[in-house]
Amino acid sequence: MIIVDDTDSLTLITQPDHARFAGELLSLWRSDGLPEHPRREGLLYATREHDNGWREADAAPWVDPETRRPYDFLNYPEPERLQLWEKGILRFADRRPLVALLIAEHAEAIHQPLTESWRELFEELEPHRHLWLEKAGIDRSIVRQDYVFLRLADALSLAVCTGRDGHLEHHGIHARVVGNLLQLHPFPLAGTTTFQIPIRKVARQPYDSDTQIGSALARARWQHQEVKVGPGSGPVA
Repeated sequence: MIIVDDTDSLTLITQPDHARFAGELLSLWRSDGLPEHPRREGLLYATREHDNGWREADAAPWVDPETRRPYDFLNYPEPERLQLWEKGILRFADRRPLVALLIAEHAEAIHQPLTESWRELFEELEPHRHLWLEKAGIDRSIVRQDYVFLRLADALSLAVCTGRDGHLEHHGIHARVVGNLLQLHPFPLAGTTTFQIPIRKVARQPYDSDTQIGSALARARWQHQEVKVGPGSGPVA
């Protein structure tokens, strides 16, 4: 769950919805050879589904007993985080080995430096990754090349969803977030486009139990946060 503090409320965006926006953004990418990419369909699918392991966790969020806030994706307890990432990697392994490989690459990249528990997970997954590579007919270097697109789309989506105004540079793209406006340079889309991200708002207050935050979410109506993506002016001096 992505949680953004407002004046008197919390804006909640599920990880799968953040990932879906990343996939939608990448689906309109017209540069870097992506329209003709030989594995474009699998890459877009992996980008849309890279946080699929969070489905169950975000559907029934837990409250951190110390902060009395729902756990966000950064503070989720490690044992359960390991389980949900393993689930998210394996969910598509039989049908879509490339997707499993890209999600595994993402999980390993964002959890650097790896703790002992994460090292153990990836050691257990290593034989499976070799099998997935064989099924996909590629090698690890190809996965790493393709992963650059997923990582870029993820970073841009997170910048918008977390509400952090400012500038970032990733894979040669200079991005600036100002409110609900995402400016990119050089501009990779066919034209300025408006996206919608599902959100819910709950009261900004202490929550005493998982049941209490669950009830608040059940009462919260779904809304949509509009995000406009347009051309930017290049890197900041």
